[in-house]
Amino acid sequence: MRLLVALLAGAALAAPAHASVVAEAVRPSVSVYRYPGAKRPFVTLPNPTRDGGRLAFLVVQRVPGWERVRLPVRPNGTTGWIRDRAVSLSLDPYRLVVSLSRHRLQVWKNGRIVRTERAAVGRTVLPTPRGSYYLAVLLRQPNANGAYGPFAFGTSAFSNALYSFGGGPGQIGLHGTNEPFALGRSVSHGCIRISNAAIRFLARVLPLGTPIDILR
Repeated sequence: MRLLVALLAGAALAAPAHASVVAEAVRPSVSVYRYPGAKRPFVTLPNPTRDGGRLAFLVVQRVPGWERVRLPVRPNGTTGWIRDRAVSLSLDPYRLVVSLSRHRLQVWKNGRIVRTERAAVGRTVLPTPRGSYYLAVLLRQPNANGAYGPFAFGTSAFSNALYSFGGGPGQIGLHGTNEPFALGRSVSHGCIRISNAAIRFLARVLPLGTPIDILR
């Protein structure tokens, strides 16, 4: 269960060790600024998202009244500042670490590995982008035995090779699979595939905003 973050009037609050601060939108849209106090936003994101999910962010820096957050937009790694009053904040003890070369996903909780899964990742010509991202949306799939398994997370990462795929913008997903024999290989269009049992577990326990680090 996520712990509520107590906001301290006039002071920034740092997350404790092994926890992240995540922000969930509480308004129909969230304006994002280049710096605290900027007059005009450089982007405004809708809530719910275009997929119908809750708009969420991973907080990377805090100052009184403002949060610097990772954004689910191109280019990868984009951050911006949002106002405290536009979101509710909570602590997340989880993080994910993906090793592309080892075809492995690790689930960390409170600084300890609690689960390790074989993963299929992007092939050489359609690589999974490395970097620090977060889980931006969770979608229950209409066919639990289909290509994406029962659930698919959309991450804040986007393919550097595909600018559209399957009717979407080339967003990197973390999802189940109907081809378990492909786990442990580099076979995807850039998404990260894990077993259906594993994605059910992640969908049950991980809040949106959970960080995911994709390493070599």
